[in-house]
Amino acid sequence: MPRRIKTFGGQKATVPLKNERDMNNIINYFLIQREKAKTEVKRWQADRNWILCLIGFNTAFRAEDLLQLRVMDIEKGYMSIKENKTGKVQNFRLNKLLHEDIMDYVKRNELTSYSYLFPSQKNMNFTITRQQADRILKKAADAIKLKQPFSLHSMRKTFGYHYIKNGGKLLTLMKMYNHDETSTTEIYICWGTDDAEQDRQSIYNGAVHRKGRK
Repeated sequence: MPRRIKTFGGQKATVPLKNERDMNNIINYFLIQREKAKTEVKRWQADRNWILCLIGFNTAFRAEDLLQLRVMDIEKGYMSIKENKTGKVQNFRLNKLLHEDIMDYVKRNELTSYSYLFPSQKNMNFTITRQQADRILKKAADAIKLKQPFSLHSMRKTFGYHYIKNGGKLLTLMKMYNHDETSTTEIYICWGTDDAEQDRQSIYNGAVHRKGRK
């Protein structure tokens, strides 16, 4: 019997964006909003929301850790944070292109080393709340007609799903997530029978003998 997605309070549990096009549509939505902005405030908001998605899709941070990021945490191209939930420390070097995008955003919006990466419009000394961030992402999901719930937590799961889909190691992903078991990670990213069957269809061993075949 296939594993069922649990529901809580009538809502579906968070799942990753398995279609890469959906992920890119979310990111591009904010880029388009930035380009079309008629005021500086609207442009800045779209820029902030874009970088939020870009970092969320590329680092797999929990919501509370993602929103607490300051410029000083990433400006040298190296990340070192202590997770709020587990107390465990994550140390890793940022992807070069991601770091460049972040620093361009920092420069463009004149942020300082002590600035939050996703500051609130009402008070730049505070970061946006999780509720605000989820509302921002839901609005984007509705705009692109996404057929599944989408939130901050979705980005963390999406990172893991596409990491494995693109050939990443399950054990490595488990360590990225600070999980204790690989089985927990498999369930977490919703890797199931349909994904295994898609991978099976993409494999053909023995392609060499077909090179001279007409």
